Amino acid sequence: MTRRILAAVEDLLFKSKISETASQLGIDAAFPRNPRKLLEALRESPPDLLVIDLNSARFEPLALLRSVRSDEATRDVSTVGFLSHVQKDLAVAAREAGCDRVVARSAFTKDLQTGKWLEWLSPAPDRHRGP
Repeated sequence: MTRRILAAVEDLLFKSKISETASQLGIDAAFPRNPRKLLEALRESPPDLLVIDLNSARFEPLALLRSVRSDEATRDVSTVGFLSHVQKDLAVAAREAGCDRVVARSAFTKDLQTGKWLEWLSPAPDRHRGP
C-alpha cells in the first residue's frame, strides 16, 4: 500500500519541496486548498502524516489541530508542524493543540533533504496511554 501525506501548506516553495521529496520516495502527497477540503480528505482516508505550516493564515493551524485531535476518525494521524525558530509561544501552543512534532522551517527543509522526515511517518504516539 502506498504511503500518503496531506499538507496544510500554502507556500509554493515548501509545497514543491514536499511534493518532490515524496515523489522520489514513492509517497503520495496532496495539498488540499482549504481547511474544509483538508478535513474531508483526512476523514475519508487518514494519511500516514499531516504536515502543517503553523504560520498559515488560510488553514488556521491551531484550530485545525484541535479538530484533528477531537475527531475519532483522525485523532491518531501523525502530525508535524513547521514554523520560524523564534516562535517559541506558537511552538508551545501547537504542542498543546496536539501537534506530535514541531520543527523550525530550516530543520524541516534539511530533514526533507536528508530523508529524516520518513521517521515522521511512523504511527503517532499513543495519546490514550496514561503516565
